Amino acid sequence: MGQSATHEFWAVFNARKVKAAELKGPDALANGVVGYVKNHTPVLPRLRKQAERIDKLEPDIHNLSAARFAEEVETHRDLARLNRLKGPHLDRAMALVREGCFRAQAKRPFPCQIMGALAMCEGLVTEMATGEGKTITASLSASLWAWMGKPVHIITVNDYLVQRDAEEMSPTYKILGLDVGFVVHETEPRERLDHYRRGVIYVTQKELVADFLRDQIALGALRTAAQTSVNMLKGAAGARVMVPGLFRVIVDEADSVLIDEAVTPLIISNSPDDEPNADRYRKADVLANQLEEGRDFTIDWTVRHVELTPRGEDKLEQLGESDPFWRGKRRREELVSQAVTARFCFLRDEQYLVDEEGKVAIIDEFTGRVMADRSWRHGLHQAIEVKEEVKVTADKENLARMSFQRFFRQYPIMSGMTGTAWESRGEMWQIYRRAIVRVPTNKPCIRKHLRTRMYDTPEQKWNAVVEHVVELHAKGAPVLIGTRSVWASEEVSRRLTAINLPHRVLNANQTKQEAEIVAQAGQVGQITVATNMAGRGTDIKLARGVTDVGGLHVLSTEPHASGRVDRQLFGRAARQGDPGSAQMFCCAEDDLFIRHAKHIRKLWRAIGPKRLIKLCQWRAELLARFNRKQVLKADDWMDEAMPF
Repeated sequence: MGQSATHEFWAVFNARKVKAAELKGPDALANGVVGYVKNHTPVLPRLRKQAERIDKLEPDIHNLSAARFAEEVETHRDLARLNRLKGPHLDRAMALVREGCFRAQAKRPFPCQIMGALAMCEGLVTEMATGEGKTITASLSASLWAWMGKPVHIITVNDYLVQRDAEEMSPTYKILGLDVGFVVHETEPRERLDHYRRGVIYVTQKELVADFLRDQIALGALRTAAQTSVNMLKGAAGARVMVPGLFRVIVDEADSVLIDEAVTPLIISNSPDDEPNADRYRKADVLANQLEEGRDFTIDWTVRHVELTPRGEDKLEQLGESDPFWRGKRRREELVSQAVTARFCFLRDEQYLVDEEGKVAIIDEFTGRVMADRSWRHGLHQAIEVKEEVKVTADKENLARMSFQRFFRQYPIMSGMTGTAWESRGEMWQIYRRAIVRVPTNKPCIRKHLRTRMYDTPEQKWNAVVEHVVELHAKGAPVLIGTRSVWASEEVSRRLTAINLPHRVLNANQTKQEAEIVAQAGQVGQITVATNMAGRGTDIKLARGVTDVGGLHVLSTEPHASGRVDRQLFGRAARQGDPGSAQMFCCAEDDLFIRHAKHIRKLWRAIGPKRLIKLCQWRAELLARFNRKQVLKADDWMDEAMPF
């Protein structure tokens, strides 16, 4: 086997050494203190001075001929390979990369983008406001890293942005002597082998982790580089791995990928054609429909957990006497509890939808996008399929699984960027040992945050939202209405249609038109109704005359479990110094209040809407952090006990 292939195998097995195990007692306290200091150390003055030095190099770099520019690029690329790209050499290298961006795309990165790129080169997570040009910022730091000779992965949230960003930034990479690749769901295995070996690779976390796990399955019991070398001599590992090691990664929308979706496991599995237990899932649904809420079972809405009462257990025992299978107490109670959970706790067009092929598809709570090829475990997915009267799919046989947080902890060098990272600074340090730096905007933000409007019932809330949209539309102002679920987006659409108000809808059912719909959201009088998938990665440019009517107006129709998601939505307005406003509409029957303020939500007038929202989001985040910590413990155990 060739030298490059041998190096790839070594890199793959070195990547299995996961860092950052859980700390306890004094170690955890000391680590927390270090994280606090790292997050609050003022690095911006240093980054700003460095950006100013780089800016002063612009006239000299700009006047270089094409041949001289190429020579300078090659010189600094050699320095990068020798790990000597420091001090004045780093400043000039960044100036070259900045000039390369200008020559290739006629876009000269702003000082704030240079500061963000420098921060990421230091392994920091950069918080940059929506619309500040994170795509270009990532390309600056990725170029410097790729000059070192190892592949750099740029993680992006969906396939559309993967391909768009790779193609858009390709001219810049080319002029800097780098080749760029991208991997989407449709990319063939042969193409993946080629693209993963390029200097910079754009890919979603799902595709990258899936390919990594397939490599581990293919390698089987080989656990160390030494074992791999021996087996290679025997011809046991003839095929090349798909992902040639994990070296450096830049994570776009870092809060979403590294925190919100961190505990989501990526599972490689086999799916039998038929589900032999389909009739039993249907029987469990029949039994569940004979139980009464409050008397036979209770629901903990905070975690969507069903608990059978003694009366319910006795009732199931009587109902199951006719079939030997249902005489087993544990299995009948688990199956029926899942059926009850499917009936009451999981709502169509909120937690899932039924697609055109009649399949149940999970909706990501944080992005609003369909999670393709994902299914709930322990029979819940089959219970929902029975509820929706669609074909019951087979329970999958897991071949390999890995959570995203466990995967990304394998990178020795990692950085990221997002518009909303500061709130998760403690957790980002605890799990990934990454500090956060908040980069100022290129122009002052003049967004207006209007008072939160809260109501007692959903009907009152929807009427108020529509009334306000009518007022804004009459002025010619574009409006982006953010909803938390597919159902809510379609409810708003129905009400706007009833009064003949033209609008466009973006939710998990219209993902193919996402970029085009969002891009048009800044036109005069445009009304866009969207789940929280809107806004991550696509610019909303204001049409002429829109600034005269106050810019884009963002209306949120329900608070999310995380305040970061609300802030991300509001960040769609008033980008790059443009005018704009943001306002929250909510009611006491919203899911957040039902789950986290069940007994006090009716007292919202006395408590205050903003205070109640903050309380509920604090409770929701506390629960989410607890769940992520449990997964982290499981990950640490797997790192010690499992080969991958």
